[in-house]
Amino acid sequence: MSRFVICFWLVGLVSLNLVAQTKPSSLDVAAIRSLRAESNQAIQAKDLSGFGQTMLPEIEVTRGSGSHVSGRDSVLASVAVQFKDPAFLGYVRYTDRIDISTTSPLAAEHGHWEGRFRRSDGTQLITGTYLAMWRKTDSGWKIRSELFVSLSCTGSAACGK
Repeated sequence: MSRFVICFWLVGLVSLNLVAQTKPSSLDVAAIRSLRAESNQAIQAKDLSGFGQTMLPEIEVTRGSGSHVSGRDSVLASVAVQFKDPAFLGYVRYTDRIDISTTSPLAAEHGHWEGRFRRSDGTQLITGTYLAMWRKTDSGWKIRSELFVSLSCTGSAACGK
């Protein structure tokens, strides 16, 4: 066999391997984006069960204010209070980037978020950034932890409190 044929064959194998490695990542990124959209829709609908579908039972969440909540049941209990509050208008998380780990069944979602609340003097808008750790399980991607950081607040005197 000539060197040319061997080199051509090796390049072909490497290319196929790279395509095989790229496709699952693309599918994983699409799956996480879809799950984030479903989670956002559940918040807007104030659907507590739907909101909890993306979380692992042992989820850890650091809120934008810095307070910490451990476990899906605790996270859902705290969000249930907000869902019942007529001033709560919702949260939206916007995915900026998703990185899929090449060494473990994990992914990092980087993004920005906003929360809106009705106040007597207007609509309070809180914005910030977030990082979510996703873990791939037998039932798909689930959130293992989230860190939210509040960076700005506008629209209401309640921002100064």
